[in-house]
Amino acid sequence: MTAPSSPAHPSPGPLPEGAVASGSLARETASAGDILRKGLIYVPGVLLLLAVGYLGKVVAEYVPHTAYVIWAIAIGMVIRNTIPIPKVFLPGIGSYELWLKTGIVLMGAKFAFQNILAVGGTGLAMVVLEIALSIVVAAYLARKFGLSDKLGSLIGVGVGICGVSAVIGATGAIKARQEDASYAIATILIFGAVMVFLYPFIGRIVGMSDIHFGYWAGLAVDNTAECLATGFAYSEGAGRVATVVKLCRNALMGLVILFMALTYARRGMTAEVTDKARFLWDRFPKFVLGFLALSLAATFGLLAQESVKAMADFSKWLFLLTFAGVGLSTEFSRMKAGLKPFAVGFVVEALVSVMTIGMIYLVIT
Repeated sequence: MTAPSSPAHPSPGPLPEGAVASGSLARETASAGDILRKGLIYVPGVLLLLAVGYLGKVVAEYVPHTAYVIWAIAIGMVIRNTIPIPKVFLPGIGSYELWLKTGIVLMGAKFAFQNILAVGGTGLAMVVLEIALSIVVAAYLARKFGLSDKLGSLIGVGVGICGVSAVIGATGAIKARQEDASYAIATILIFGAVMVFLYPFIGRIVGMSDIHFGYWAGLAVDNTAECLATGFAYSEGAGRVATVVKLCRNALMGLVILFMALTYARRGMTAEVTDKARFLWDRFPKFVLGFLALSLAATFGLLAQESVKAMADFSKWLFLLTFAGVGLSTEFSRMKAGLKPFAVGFVVEALVSVMTIGMIYLVIT
């Protein structure tokens, strides 16, 4: 009689409950460890941002009639362009855009929603004209200077909407060369750094009010960080107006880039956009929604005054990191990247500056 054969590899029974729990705990611990390690790489750079920003704040207290914004950016620029910065600091320095967007969201608690509608409503028509002028003039000048159409489009969308973010978004949408994107980004960053210092100087010579200057900075300065820096360098009120106007420009980024993508697709220079709604959502700056949500919550009394004050105070510290990051990210060597794109950018920036200041004095009383 043959004994029943037993399987060569008996299937294991269910694991004890404790073993399952300990395995899950081990995975969670490993995951937490990974997050901690990834977070730690930002610490040196963030501490440098804090040190530079705070130094700018201290200097501003000893130099009359100057804002910490200017000093934080200036000190950062001097460091970046005179001292080789070790790689360990670079991830944290690059995080300044996160602090910028978080600061903008928190600042929404200080804005009455009806004021946002008033400023945004008045500014929207000017924003559309400013964007159209930037794109048309950049396209025309790019051809005159012998540059590619796509490089002209990148410069136009960068100047017209929100600087580097718009350039990056448009590069993929119209299948532009990475070299063209680099030229456009370099142009935007250099002029953004110049505007932070030049615009407040011009504003004071002309005698612009906080409202007029805020609209001007919001309409004419490209990158969001540099735009807010320019506005707040003039005054608190100008900075608040510049923030709302700039967010109107940012909110139109998806529509403008979609229009560009469709235009190039019709010319057979890029692929057709199939899911237009997804395209728009992917390119919509989500922090604008956070800003509006907090403004609505504060307007309807859903936030305690202590909470509003705490968020406003914290946003100022985040902007301290932001403006230090702008300075530490500005490399003047980028100007060597290409003189023709730089010349196109200069003419477009100059025309936008003159046109917008004219519109503001005609429309804003």
